[in-house]
Amino acid sequence: MGRRRRLPIMPYHREGRAMLTEVFPGIYKTVLHNATVEQGVSEINIFLIPGRTGERSLMVDTGFHQESCRRQLEEALAALSIPVSQLDIFLTHRHHDHCGLAGDFARRGARLYMNPEEERHPYDCITYRPTGETAEAQRRVLRYVGVTREETPALWASFERVSAEAEKQNGLVLAITSFPYTAVRRGDRFRYSDYHFRAIPLRGHTYGQLGLMDEEKQLFFSADQLINGVTPIVATTYPDEALLQSFFDSLEYVKRRCTEGWTVLPAHGDTICGGAALRDAVDRSVFSYLEKCSRVKELLAEEERVEQERSRDGAAKQAADLLRTMHRKEGERTVRELMELCYHVEEEPSGGADFFKYKMTLTKTFSILEYLYGIDFITRKERDGILYWSLRRELPVR
Repeated sequence: MGRRRRLPIMPYHREGRAMLTEVFPGIYKTVLHNATVEQGVSEINIFLIPGRTGERSLMVDTGFHQESCRRQLEEALAALSIPVSQLDIFLTHRHHDHCGLAGDFARRGARLYMNPEEERHPYDCITYRPTGETAEAQRRVLRYVGVTREETPALWASFERVSAEAEKQNGLVLAITSFPYTAVRRGDRFRYSDYHFRAIPLRGHTYGQLGLMDEEKQLFFSADQLINGVTPIVATTYPDEALLQSFFDSLEYVKRRCTEGWTVLPAHGDTICGGAALRDAVDRSVFSYLEKCSRVKELLAEEERVEQERSRDGAAKQAADLLRTMHRKEGERTVRELMELCYHVEEEPSGGADFFKYKMTLTKTFSILEYLYGIDFITRKERDGILYWSLRRELPVR
């Protein structure tokens, strides 16, 4: 066994600002900052564990695909005497703020690890992976949520424009090109310095997100599944993935497992202590989504009442004729329509940060609808590639 390296006293300072902070014995954090507005994410925590002499070291995620972030990580690695050739990088999930520099580090000799389930789709409403299949996948997803060339031409054109930029790899930070990695599955083990980690499934924020947990040291890297003071986006635009239900199940496990004495290191924001603080963070996220679930149900119930009133007023035929021209039935709404009502979106995004926020909110609304559909509170019908949602006439007895 090699000896553990003797490192500078933390925090480590460079050019007058703290670049590295020891957040747990032998574990260091550097915070990368976003230099653009289009991504919707302002910063990310990158964690590093120097290995013993002659052994490999670990970095959790790589941050944004920006030169300033690359330089900061190079400085952090140099300060900890970690050569890239001896560096393992655990990618918690395939979002631009977590693996933007993955390809760069792979080309320089780092070894990357990721769950291959993160690449099951070439496109969702948040990330874009330039391949020959991506443009068509985007069009299919947009129709799912009710963004169509016919009904929302300006919004459709905005998505097409972003798609064209990504295919040309024209500096679009949300477009993540392919990189080589070793597949990781739940339960896989990793050892660095004094730490023995197990890969923990964190389905919810994404389909294949993974965290790292050391039960003996009571330490947990929670990625984007649990963030202090922020409700993570549960991002899906594909049917039958049940991400919000998985998110709830995952947080219930974390809540029971990470009791007093545990330390949780999220990818964004401050460290979370196990016990009461962690329970509060979990409850805030869960209740935030349940509140939106209730609001979506109310909107669908309101749509049902409006249709009944039309019928009583003798305007049923006119309303039905209008709905038929829109290829839908009474009481139905699309993801886009419900999102705009639930989150009070009154204008289509013009671009930049507004466009990214619009995309994120679409995925969140889709996840809420899938959850309500999964527990039989609402119905879902697909016609002409568009998903229509309505309140179930007879709610299940529970």
